[in-house]
Amino acid sequence: MSVHDAIYAGFVPPLSTGHVPLGAFSCLRDKYLMSQPGRSAPNSALLERLDQRRDELGHSDRQLSLQATGKPDLVRDMRRKGHLPSAENLESLAVFLGVSVDWLLGNADDPDPVTSEVLLRELPREYRGPEREGPAIPLLGTGDCADIELTDENGELVSIGRSTFDAQHQVRLIARPPALRGARDLYAIYFQGESMAPRFEPGEVGIVDPSRPVRSGDYVLVQLNSGESEDVTTVLVKRLVHHNSERAVLEQFNPAIRFTVPRARISRIHRILPQTDLLFG
Repeated sequence: MSVHDAIYAGFVPPLSTGHVPLGAFSCLRDKYLMSQPGRSAPNSALLERLDQRRDELGHSDRQLSLQATGKPDLVRDMRRKGHLPSAENLESLAVFLGVSVDWLLGNADDPDPVTSEVLLRELPREYRGPEREGPAIPLLGTGDCADIELTDENGELVSIGRSTFDAQHQVRLIARPPALRGARDLYAIYFQGESMAPRFEPGEVGIVDPSRPVRSGDYVLVQLNSGESEDVTTVLVKRLVHHNSERAVLEQFNPAIRFTVPRARISRIHRILPQTDLLFG
C-alpha cells in the first residue's frame, strides 16, 4: 500500500506540520477538483484569504502561480473554473505567503504556520512535506543571437558564440538546492548555442552567483556592453583563462578558441556554479 493509499484509507500521522493540515488530503488529490453543480465553489474561502494575503504582500496572481507551479495560470484557473490546487501546490502557496494551509482553507483563525521541529524530525520522511531551503531562484531570459567578432590571442578576428540576456524577464522560478541556503542574489539561465558543448548543452540550466569572486578556470557569464555605456547588450558563457585591469582572456570549446575582451566592454563577470558548489555549497 502506498503512502497516499494509507492516507486516504484513514491513516492519520501524529502531527500536522502547520503547512498541510491532517484533514486536507480528504479534499485534495494530485489533480484539480471541479466544483459540484448546485454547491458553492469549494475554493471560495481559499480565494478570499489568498487575495487578502496577496494584497498585503503586494504579489500578483501570476507571481503566486509561478511560485507554486512554475507556470502562470494556477490562480487564474482557480478563479475562472473553480479548481482547487493540489496539496503540493497549496503548500507552496502557503509557504510563499507565509501562512498555514489551515488558515488558507478557512479552518484556522491564526495565519501563522506552527511546526514542532523536534516532533517533525521523528515523523517518517514521507509525512514531512517538501523541505524548503529558502526562496526559489529566478530563471532569467536568454536567447540565441548572431556571433560576435572579437580578437584571439594573436590579434586576429574570430567569431564567438553569444546569447541575448534580459534580466527583467523572469521565465519561471526553480527550486533552490539545499547547499545554497542563505546565498543571495542567485539567478539561473538557459544555456544557448553549442559553443560550450559538451560542458554546457543547449537548453540546460545553470545557476549563477554574482557574489562569488571569479578565478582563473571558472566558468563564467560575462555581461557585455557597447563600450559607450554600462547597459548590457549581450552575454558570453565561457571559461575564464585569466583577467586583469585591461582585458579578460576567455575560452570556448566548440570551435576551440581563446580570445580577449577589453575590460571597457565588460559590465560584469559572474561565476556559474559547478556541481560541487550545488551539492556542497
